[in-house]
Amino acid sequence: KMKQVNIIIDSSRIVDYLIDPIRKNIKTLKLRGYSVTFHHSINQKTLCCDFLLLVSKAVFGIVNEKEVIISEESPTMKLLIKARQYAGKIIWLDSSDSTTVTHFELLPFVDLYLKKQLLKDKKLYQKNFLGGRIFTDFYHNNFDVKDDVPFNQFYPLNMDYKFKLDLSWNIGLGNMYTPFSKINKLRLMIPNIISYKQNIIYTSPSFKREVDVFIRTTSNLDRNSVAFHRKELLDRLNTIIFENDLSGSTKGKWLSTKEFKKKLQATKILPSPFGWGELGVRDYEAFIHGAMLLKPSMAHMETWPPIFIENETYIPFNWDFSDLNDKISYFIKHEKERIYIAENGQNAYKKSISEEGMNAFSNWFISKINK
Repeated sequence: KMKQVNIIIDSSRIVDYLIDPIRKNIKTLKLRGYSVTFHHSINQKTLCCDFLLLVSKAVFGIVNEKEVIISEESPTMKLLIKARQYAGKIIWLDSSDSTTVTHFELLPFVDLYLKKQLLKDKKLYQKNFLGGRIFTDFYHNNFDVKDDVPFNQFYPLNMDYKFKLDLSWNIGLGNMYTPFSKINKLRLMIPNIISYKQNIIYTSPSFKREVDVFIRTTSNLDRNSVAFHRKELLDRLNTIIFENDLSGSTKGKWLSTKEFKKKLQATKILPSPFGWGELGVRDYEAFIHGAMLLKPSMAHMETWPPIFIENETYIPFNWDFSDLNDKISYFIKHEKERIYIAENGQNAYKKSISEEGMNAFSNWFISKINK
């Protein structure tokens, strides 16, 4: 018997990244007995299915959720109670960027809670991190960074419900190459109709590169504890570039998509800071364009596919930036080792979105929703 999977989404890009691999594998999933459809609205028809997947950002927007901690009187909770009458299994897809921004108060009301990135040590989910993130808490404790408005979304993990918490998949399986194209914008609005095949043009890590270090990113994030990491990284990179007489930049004029890609293809080392969460599109741009990815260590977390391997597919640096200069200096001088890391990263990413990778995703998806 064909099983019906309904997924509640919206037209935002972060949601699209998350559901994109499902869309890519619609036919494969159907051959394996799972009919998947996407919905921008919630009603009895969309709730009636074998598996109901609720993408958090989309649901909050659709029901106009205002509460930071979801109470039993909130529209989200009322939706979950109603959904229980129609859906065979309710699965919450947490689309938040960070490992530690959660809504564990929903655990008693769902059958499964899937998250893109998880802390390896689940006991840490019982700790209230300043700024709502494990790394913002670090900057508060070690650099005295404070927020003007406290982050008050924290709800500890009740270990009685730990069995419901599991790993979904990261945004790297989505469209990291042309996310801002016209066809992609159209596909956001009619996800059940528009299909596509990505034609990614990779740049070999061995390609002649004249830019030592390059990054373009915003640092004016609303929360001090989140913005600090980016601001501090950019300041330190400017100093490193100047004192070591390196080529590259962290600031400059706005670049068109074509100019930006050309710059990445000429870059040796691409630093990628944390933002609202640990992972971002920039990480995958490094893999695609053959630059060596330099990131703050992600040893605290797990994600799938597990392509972020320290000192193998990317080079980690300490959260306090103490080894940043040494890491950059070393890999500028040791070209073969830099290219080796960049090749590993590119190959791991290629494999994750290849036909083999998509088969692995289909297996992963089916195994997760049936947990």
